[in-house]
Amino acid sequence: MKQAKHLAVFPGSHRRASSTGKRFLKWGRWGCLALLAGVCLKFAVAAEKESAVPKSPLSPEESLKQTVVHPDFEMQVVASEPNVVNPVAVAFDESGVLWVVEMTDYPHGPKEGEDPKSRIKLLRDKDQDGFYETATVFADKLLFATGVQPWKGGLIVTLAGKVQYMKDTDGDDKADLVETWFTGFKEENSQLRANHPTLGLDNHIYISNGLRGGSVIATHPEWTKNAKQVPINGLDFRFHPLTGKYESISGIGQFGLTFDDYCNRFVCSNRNPNKHIVLESRYLKRNPYLAVKSVYHDVSPDGEDSRVYAISRTWTTSTLHAGQFTAACGVTIYRGDLFPKAFYGNSFTCEPTANLVHRDVMTPMGATYDSKYGRDKVEFIASRDEWFRPVNMYNGPDGALYLCDMYRAVIEHPQFMPVELKERSDLNDGIDRGRIYRIVPKKSKINKTVYTALKDATQADLIAALSSKDSWQRETAARLIFEGQDASLQPALEKLVTAGKNEQARIQALWSLEGLGKLSDAVLMQALKDQSPRVQGQAVRLSEPRLAESQNLKKQVLALVNTADPALRFQLAISLGEAGDSGSMVDELAQLMLQGADDSWTRAAVLSSAADQSVPIFKSFLKQLKQTGQKVTAKSSVTDAVGEMAAVIGPQLKSDDIQETLSLIAGLDADSYLPLQIAGFEGLGNSLRRRGKSIAAYQTQLSEADQKKLNQFYQKIVETAANPKSPLAQKLEAIGVLQFVGFDAAGKTLLDLIQGKNSQAVKIAAIEAISPYGEAQIGPVLMDGFAQQTPGMRRAILDAMLASQDRTNVLLDEIEKGEIKISELGPARSTRLQRNRDAGIKKRAAALFAAAIPADRKQVLADYQKSLKLKADPLAGKQIFVKNCVTCHRIGELGVNVAPDIGDSRTKTPEYLLTNILDPNRAIDANFFSYTIITIDGVVHTGIISSDSGGSITLTQPEGKTITVLKDEIDEMKSNGVSLMPVGLEKTINPQQMADLISFIKNWRYLDGQVPKDIAKPQ
Repeated sequence: MKQAKHLAVFPGSHRRASSTGKRFLKWGRWGCLALLAGVCLKFAVAAEKESAVPKSPLSPEESLKQTVVHPDFEMQVVASEPNVVNPVAVAFDESGVLWVVEMTDYPHGPKEGEDPKSRIKLLRDKDQDGFYETATVFADKLLFATGVQPWKGGLIVTLAGKVQYMKDTDGDDKADLVETWFTGFKEENSQLRANHPTLGLDNHIYISNGLRGGSVIATHPEWTKNAKQVPINGLDFRFHPLTGKYESISGIGQFGLTFDDYCNRFVCSNRNPNKHIVLESRYLKRNPYLAVKSVYHDVSPDGEDSRVYAISRTWTTSTLHAGQFTAACGVTIYRGDLFPKAFYGNSFTCEPTANLVHRDVMTPMGATYDSKYGRDKVEFIASRDEWFRPVNMYNGPDGALYLCDMYRAVIEHPQFMPVELKERSDLNDGIDRGRIYRIVPKKSKINKTVYTALKDATQADLIAALSSKDSWQRETAARLIFEGQDASLQPALEKLVTAGKNEQARIQALWSLEGLGKLSDAVLMQALKDQSPRVQGQAVRLSEPRLAESQNLKKQVLALVNTADPALRFQLAISLGEAGDSGSMVDELAQLMLQGADDSWTRAAVLSSAADQSVPIFKSFLKQLKQTGQKVTAKSSVTDAVGEMAAVIGPQLKSDDIQETLSLIAGLDADSYLPLQIAGFEGLGNSLRRRGKSIAAYQTQLSEADQKKLNQFYQKIVETAANPKSPLAQKLEAIGVLQFVGFDAAGKTLLDLIQGKNSQAVKIAAIEAISPYGEAQIGPVLMDGFAQQTPGMRRAILDAMLASQDRTNVLLDEIEKGEIKISELGPARSTRLQRNRDAGIKKRAAALFAAAIPADRKQVLADYQKSLKLKADPLAGKQIFVKNCVTCHRIGELGVNVAPDIGDSRTKTPEYLLTNILDPNRAIDANFFSYTIITIDGVVHTGIISSDSGGSITLTQPEGKTITVLKDEIDEMKSNGVSLMPVGLEKTINPQQMADLISFIKNWRYLDGQVPKDIAKPQ
C-alpha cells in the first residue's frame, strides 16, 4: 500500500503515447523505498513484439487472464470500479459489510483549496453471488486514509496524522459520529503514515508507524486527563480501546501489520517482506545496560537476499535491486480454514512494483520463525498486467484471502522520483480504477452464511465461534465479547480454557477472560498445565502482572523452566522479569540462558529480566555448564552467552561485581574453557571502555590468588597470539583480548606482530588491538612504511592514528610533510578530523584541507559551474561516457567496473558528480588508490589492489585487465596517493558535454534508449 500507509507505491507500466508507437515509462512503487529501495519502473523493450505485452489498462476480467495464480487456486472479482477505486485496505464486520478504504488523493493529495479525496465505503452483496454490487460512501473528504478496524458498530480509522472513530448512529450508512482519539502521527509524506489499526489477541489496537514517527497524544474526551505526548520515532503504537491507555512499542512497520495465532506481531517495509517483532520495548526498558542489535527478526529474506520472480517487465531504478523486494507491503499471515492445511500460517506479501504476491512458508525457529519460498522461483500470484498493483490483503469470514489491487499505472510518490519525472501527467492514470479479489482453492464452495453468522449471535454462538478453525470467526467473536463486557460469559469461557478442542480456542478464551477482567489465578494455574506449549506460553504471559503477588502462580511458572520447547522457554525468560525478587530465580534464569543459549532472543530475554542479578546469574550459568560437561568451542552458543552476560555487568560500574566477574573468568580452566574466558573478557572490556573505564582499573583490587589466575590467563593469551604455529582463528581471538590486558602485558607482542612478517589479517587485528593504548611509541611504528602498505592496512593504520589525540597530531605532521596525502583519509575520516574536540587539531586539519585543493582545480571547478545550469541531453551524455569513461566505469552494459560503481547515482547531486569528475583526488576511498608495483626484474605495474591473498597481490587496471604478482617477487610497492582516474578531463569535455554526461550518469535508468527525449520530459 502506500507506504505511508505506506502507500507503498508500485511501479508502473507503459502505455501507448502516440500514433508513432513510442512507449513511455510509467512507474512507481508501493513501498516508498525512497532513494535506496529502488523505485520499480516499467519500460518497453523496443525489440519486443507488440503482442507480448498486454495493453493496460484492462478490465478486471481481462486482467485476470494475464494473471498466473498457484495452480491449486483461483482469483475471483469481489468488487471493482466504479464501485471501488484505489483500494488500500479492507475489513469485514459481523454484519457481512465489506469496508473499503480508498486513497484517491494519492499521490499528490488535494490541491490548494480542494477537499481531501480519500473515502471509506461500505459494500454489500445483496444477491449473495460473491460480487459486491452495492457501494455506499460512509465517509468522504478524508485525507490519506490508510486503514480501518471494526469496533462497536463503527470503525477505528487511521488517516492523516490521527486515529478517529466513526459510526453511523441513525441507520443511513453515513458516518455522523466522528471522534478524534489520537493525534500527532507525522504527515510529512503521503506514503509514510500511520496505518493498519488492528485488534490484537491481547485486547489492544496496534498501529504501524509508517516510518516517519511523530509524538502522539490522546484527544478522546475521556482520555485527555493526564494525557502525555508519546514519541514514536522508530517505534510503533498501541492503545487499549476501552481504557484509552496508550504507549509506544517496538517496531517499526511501514505499511503492513499482521498477527499469528499467538499474538506474534509481523510488519514489513520496502526491502523487508516479513519482520517478526520479537523483543517488545516494555521488556527491554527493565535493563538499561542491555544493548540489543535489533528488536525484530527478518523471517523472510530481506534486501539483497530477497528474491522475486515477476512475469511482467519489471525494471528497478537501482541496478543493485533488480529481482529483489523494493516495495514490500501488506504482509499477511493466512489463518483461514479454506486453504489446504499446508498454507495455514504462511506469510503473504505484496510486491506492487513487480505485479505479484509472494508467499513464504514459515517454520518455528527458537523464539521466532524461519521461512522458505512457497515455490521455487515461482510466485503465488504474478501478473503480466503492468497496472496490477497488489498493496494489501485480508483474511475473510469465509476463509478466503482478500486482495486489494490499487490498479494504477504509476504508484510512486513524486518525492521519490527523479526531478525530470515529477510532473508527468500520467501519475494519476488509473485514479478511477481499483479491484478487490478473493483468492480461493479451485472448485471450493463459499459458504455465504458465515459472513453474517455473528450479526445477531447469542452468548452460546460467540463461545462456539471461539473454537472455529478460522481466525476471522474466532477474532470477531472475541471482539464482540470484549465490546459487550458481559460478565455472565465467565463460566463458559473458563470451561473453554480447559475443554477447548483446539489450542487456539483455549488461548482465545484466556484472553477473553482477561478482556472482561475475569481471569483468575485458578484458571491460569490450569492453563499453565495445558498439554500445549503454546497455551502454556500465553498463560505465562498473562501471569506477568500477578507473579510478584502470587507465590503459587510464580511457583507453577518456574516449574516450566525445564521445557524443551524453545518458544515457551523464550516466554519464560522474558516474563520472569515481571515477577520481582529476581534473586529468588537466579538458578532458573541461568538455566534458561544455558538451555536457550543457541537462541539469541532467549539470551536477550534473560538479560532483560534481572539487571540486578547479572553476576549471580553468570556464576550459576558457569556452574551449571560445568555440571553438563559440555565441550566448548569458539563457535559454541554458550560462548556468545558468556560474552553477553559480561557485557551487561561492565556498564553498571559496580566494583565488587566487576571484580567477581574477573575472578570467575580467570578461574575457568583454560584448557577446557579458553573460548569462554576470551568471550567474557572481551564482553566486559568493551562495555567498560564505552563507559571510559578499563579492566586494569579493577584488576589491582583482586585478591592475590585471583590476580595470579588472571596473570596466568594473560600469559596464555600472549603466548597464543605470539606463537606462529597457533591456528589463525585462535590467534585472532587472542589478539582481540590483548587490547584489554594493558600495554605492559600486551604492547611488545602487538608491536612485534605489526612489524613482523605476518599475514595481513594478523597485522590488522594487532593494529586494532593496539589502537586503544596511548603510548608514544605506537604512532611512529604505525607510520613506518605507510606508503608501502595495502589498502586494508592503510585503513586500519589511519583509524588507529585517529584514535588518539597525540597520534592524530603525528598523522597531521606526516600530512604536512607531504608523506601522506590528506585525500587518503577519505570522507569519513576527514569528517572525524573536522569535528575533533581538540581546537588545535581542527584548526590544523582545516588548513590542510584548504591547501589540498590545487589552484588549477579550483579554477576548473569554478569555470564548469555553468554546466550545472545548462539544458542537458542524456543521450549525448551516453556518447561522452562511452568515449571517456568506459575503461574504468560501468553503467548498464557499458564499460567495466575498475573504479567505484556509479550505476546507481540517484542520491548523488550534480554538484557532487561534477566535483568528483574534475577533482578525482579530493576524497578517495582507500580501495581505489592507484598503486605502483616494481618487481625484482624491474617491471612496473600500476593499478588498484583488488586482492591480497596473503602470498600475492592482484592489481586491476583500466579496461578490467588484472595482473597477479607474488609478494616475494615484489621489489617495491607504493601507493601513489591519487585516484586511478586521471586529472584533466576538462581538456576533452567542454561544459555542455559535462552537463550531458552528468545527466546520463544520473538518469540513464530512466531512458529507453530509443525515445529518451520523450521519456525524460513530462508528457
